[in-house]
Amino acid sequence: MLRPISFILALAALTAVAPSPESLAPKKTVAVLYFDNHTGKPDYDPLGKGIAAMMISDLGAVEEIQLVERERMQDVVKEMETQHTKYYDSSTAVKVGRLAGAEYIVVGAFAALQPKMRIDTRVVRVETGEIVKTAQVTGDEDKFFDLEQKLAKNLIDGLGVALSPEAQAALAARQEQNRVDAVSTMLNFSKALNLYDRAEYGDAAQMMLPVVQASPNSMFVRTAFDEMKRRAAAMAAQKAKDKIKSGLGGFLRRP
Repeated sequence: MLRPISFILALAALTAVAPSPESLAPKKTVAVLYFDNHTGKPDYDPLGKGIAAMMISDLGAVEEIQLVERERMQDVVKEMETQHTKYYDSSTAVKVGRLAGAEYIVVGAFAALQPKMRIDTRVVRVETGEIVKTAQVTGDEDKFFDLEQKLAKNLIDGLGVALSPEAQAALAARQEQNRVDAVSTMLNFSKALNLYDRAEYGDAAQMMLPVVQASPNSMFVRTAFDEMKRRAAAMAAQKAKDKIKSGLGGFLRRP
């Protein structure tokens, strides 16, 4: 069976900034948990995964941060999901952070105040359980890009990272490359990501079509879509081979 790979971190690698000779300080190991849905609308549940993926991609532009791989986080989250756990709880965050081997863990929750959306975040130091930063961003649902920029800035500040002008420019460039303008588009992306993580690659690629149409210039979207299509094609090819092999085996067994 094909195992999903972390195309979000692959995207981060493609657009990463080359480390400077001055970057000698140890990196801060950071895990980003899926954001909790406080809208009261179950259809919004997948959005927490999409927001986390976007934050992982944004933070990947910051030299001082070492992100926990998405595959590792997915393994931890699968275990937590069997317990119906809410991630925004600080004690849960510490437990997940320890399992993931992170120094800091980012947790968040979002709520709809239509036509606006509010996102609350916490940065938790895993070793002590201390909440080192809390922040809230609010903005229009059709201006998700503005929300994303504010959110990334708050998270970086919460991690105690001071960005140089060059690093700020690199972050802004990464965000512009990944631009998604509306929460509705991010929700569709999140639903596709959910399908992808369940190895339902064909359905994931189909779900991505309106996302690509709404954000045709987003590298974040294009990279995800290309990986979903590649996986869907590989799975279809494998199924065809298995079918041929099964048919040939039946033919050879005939008396």
